[in-house]
Amino acid sequence: MGRFNEKKVLITGGTRGIGKATAEKFLAEGAHVVVSGRTQHSVDAVIEDFACPGLFGVAGDVSLVEDCQRIVQTALDWLQGLDVLVNSAGVFQPASIEDTDESVWRRIMDTNVGGSYFCSRAASDALRKNRGCIVHLGSESGINGYGGSTAYCASKGAIVNLTRSMAMELAPQVRVNSVCPGVVDTQMAREGFAIEGDQDKGMQQQRQSYPLKRVATAAEIAAAIMYLASDDARFITGESLVIDGGATAGK
Repeated sequence: MGRFNEKKVLITGGTRGIGKATAEKFLAEGAHVVVSGRTQHSVDAVIEDFACPGLFGVAGDVSLVEDCQRIVQTALDWLQGLDVLVNSAGVFQPASIEDTDESVWRRIMDTNVGGSYFCSRAASDALRKNRGCIVHLGSESGINGYGGSTAYCASKGAIVNLTRSMAMELAPQVRVNSVCPGVVDTQMAREGFAIEGDQDKGMQQQRQSYPLKRVATAAEIAAAIMYLASDDARFITGESLVIDGGATAGK
């Protein structure tokens, strides 16, 4: 029997990267899981990959409030309640201030911040009822500022304070925490950090920038999410757990 046997879990952005790795771990520990993805194709693909009766999928765009509400309601209908919400859906788009026009800004903020906020809002009553928890996906970029990705840094900085504020408002019934990874070896990161189209070269540059001389795996971040969602962390709320290979240690 796993730590999450019979627990009811919704993971946004659960069809790839960190979200998919988190879904795999929850399923392995006995949870019933709903994953959301932007497209029906991505949802169908992860359902096929896992081939698990405890998994259900729903397509939707978390940058849209109405989709956030529909995703959560679909999960509540299938799960008949909710114990854990993992807000993993997000986008990363490096862009200078000059290149960050309104459309880029809104895409990043509406997805990374709006998606986390409105999914949490829609799920709050069910989570209160079950004394559940929320784990947001922040970033080390929400603690350090980096040129060339100002909008992304702003969105992840917002997640850090959203975590604190939600923790205060939803206590004592619901715990709210976030994880703040450094670079993780996912397709999103590979595309975002590619150097002149060379993804391997871009990731090698990222590895050398970390004291541990590597980047994280999605499974490592998923393990931290599992910890924060578990009873082992039952006295932790309002925290942002930095998992960055030492990147912020000397700053």
